[in-house]
Amino acid sequence: MPEVSSHPASTVVDPSRTPVQDAQDPVARGNRFARRLWAGAEIVGMAAGVAMAALWLHDARALAMEGETVAPGVRLAGTPVGGLDAGALAEVAADLGRDALDRPLTLVAGEARVETSVRALGADPVAEAAVHGALAVGRSGDPWTDLRDRVRASRGEIDLPIGYRFVDGPALDQLLAMAPTVDRPSLPTRLDLERRKVLPATSGSVLLAYDSLSAVAVGLAEGVDQIDLVVQAKPPAEDPLASLADTLDVGVVLGSFDTPYQSGDADRTHNLKVGAAAIDGTVLMPGDQFSFNEVVGPRSAEAGYRYATGIAAGQLVDTMGGGICQVSSTIFGAGFFGGLDVVRSRPHSRPSSYVDMGLDSTVVFPDIDMKLQNPFDFPVVLHMTVSQGKVRAEVLGPRRPYQVAFERELSEVLPYETVWRHDDRLRTGTEAVAQRGMRGFKLKRTRTLYKGGEVAKTEEWELRYPPTTRILRRGTNPAGEVPENKTKPPLRDPAPKLRIVQ
Repeated sequence: MPEVSSHPASTVVDPSRTPVQDAQDPVARGNRFARRLWAGAEIVGMAAGVAMAALWLHDARALAMEGETVAPGVRLAGTPVGGLDAGALAEVAADLGRDALDRPLTLVAGEARVETSVRALGADPVAEAAVHGALAVGRSGDPWTDLRDRVRASRGEIDLPIGYRFVDGPALDQLLAMAPTVDRPSLPTRLDLERRKVLPATSGSVLLAYDSLSAVAVGLAEGVDQIDLVVQAKPPAEDPLASLADTLDVGVVLGSFDTPYQSGDADRTHNLKVGAAAIDGTVLMPGDQFSFNEVVGPRSAEAGYRYATGIAAGQLVDTMGGGICQVSSTIFGAGFFGGLDVVRSRPHSRPSSYVDMGLDSTVVFPDIDMKLQNPFDFPVVLHMTVSQGKVRAEVLGPRRPYQVAFERELSEVLPYETVWRHDDRLRTGTEAVAQRGMRGFKLKRTRTLYKGGEVAKTEEWELRYPPTTRILRRGTNPAGEVPENKTKPPLRDPAPKLRIVQ
């Protein structure tokens, strides 16, 4: 044993002093007590060392007597194997490995989870490593390490897993099948206008199937119940609304407007949907103008439009993009009741069946445009839908500053003219109506904005709807056909006054 000093480092002995002097000096008495305490500690330490050495020698003798058997308390895959020799241990390990092939296992990739098994991943048990590990417990050659491991084994703290090797094929097939459930595109800031929400940008993800094979191999070797696969984030998507995400609020409808349509007219309905889709989600920052022609663009076949009935020069004709004026009138009505400034708007050349006079707004690309402007100190968003016989437009924002009243008053009714055109297909002396005449009107449109019950602003416009000429076809052929003139309901003038509050 190493040599130990018989005095504490703090004890000082003065040989010039006599025993009597030491006995009378309290410091000396303290030094004597310290020396006795230190000597006692030496004796106790030596006794403990001897006891521990004796215990280790006993364990070493026991190990030598046991030969190649497993230390007591060791477990293999949860099964006690203490005391087994190498042969018996190998049989148990092989059985445990085969039994565990159907052990449930979970593959995890982000939020995706797939339940599988060790067998389904193409694994084979490898018992040799487990057998070697069990037999090595308590036989490292380091007395203290061996003693510690044997104590842990006796407490049931050493439980060795059965390792596995696997071929790539079955595991890779499962990973590739799982990949589509993990694959997510990176999305920019989005507007969910139906639920009145602004959705933040999100990062996409992709499962790296081949890189995940290593994670599967390690997980099988360690006997875990869950294997986390390798998932990589995708680059962020281009995000035009990123800078506006914190300022956009679409929780309140500032103004809305609906117009009906005949869903049986497939081509016209198609044009309504194409035009509305171009407008839906348009963001107007404070002071921004909305130009219908700029946002919707040319009404062409390349843009997806079809021929359908529309108004041209006061007549109903088939035109490319027919019906687009209903889209412009509907968004105009929403902007009117939403308090947007009317920068430019022109009524139709004849009253429309789907909207009250004074709330329509015709457009012709590129010459006749409809423009609105955002007068508020916050951004607004335009929302349009075409569904179930109704075109609907909304102006959305964080709050509604005004209640808005629309008033229309007729000031003059304008008679229509009649013109005749010769038609040699009709019998002489007969007539047929080629276009029904319609009276025109002059009216005054007023918009009143109320804030807190008080009038905040009043605007007035003088509008004119020209009369529609009646066109009659007059027969010039003595042997021509006789036209069938169906009786049509009489013309009805609009109400002299109309008021709508929203």
